[in-house]
Amino acid sequence: MLALVVAVFGCGHSSDTTGPSMGTTTASSVSFGSNNPQTVAAFGDSITFGVLEERRIRAALDTSNNYPNVLQGLLQRLDPAWRVINRGRGGEVVQDGATRIGDVLHSDRPGFILIMEGTNNASRCDDAVFIVERLRTMVERAKANRTIPLLGTIPPNFRNDPCAHDVIDAANGLIRGLASAEGIVLAEIFTGMNDRSLFGLAPDRDPLHPNEEGYRVMANIWLAALKQAIPGGGTVIALHPKRK
Repeated sequence: MLALVVAVFGCGHSSDTTGPSMGTTTASSVSFGSNNPQTVAAFGDSITFGVLEERRIRAALDTSNNYPNVLQGLLQRLDPAWRVINRGRGGEVVQDGATRIGDVLHSDRPGFILIMEGTNNASRCDDAVFIVERLRTMVERAKANRTIPLLGTIPPNFRNDPCAHDVIDAANGLIRGLASAEGIVLAEIFTGMNDRSLFGLAPDRDPLHPNEEGYRVMANIWLAALKQAIPGGGTVIALHPKRK
């Protein structure tokens, strides 16, 4: 059985998270099974993968400054044992993610999984309830795997697409409710990223995918969420800046 006591200080961009606060969870109530409690799987679509612009195949505009890479750097400043695995897949919709997540949980054995999907469904004008029910499936599969799920709201879409905007608004309301009902931490990506300057600046003028500054902001929102999600009790793992 693996469990954690974590001390967290400073370091972070945003408090745009809600959910259970980190505190006095007992060792007996938290078991990671065979998962690594310092492995994080970042699960999502092209925004997780780190696409800067939709014409990436021709222009090769992917970025190493995607949010999983940035998040790993932030965590490793606190403890070098942390690892973040980028499991973003371009173009994925939630129904495919709900199927794929089982393979990721099996192969990565993550202690935590960061779930953020629904952008592509919103662009197709899919029903918000349909989106959130598939996110619920992802959360339930993570819990069954003894992986702690964190759930992100769908990022803003600054394209001229009223239907997508309506779907995102409706789905995000349901996502907030789902996180509360499941007792998991919510990363408030939409609110924290609702700034046009964080998306599609030259040379990557796509208003759907973040620019490199946007990915840095997103990483810090997820960091704040992880600080809330890490339980207490059991083996001490320091999570604070090393003293010089």
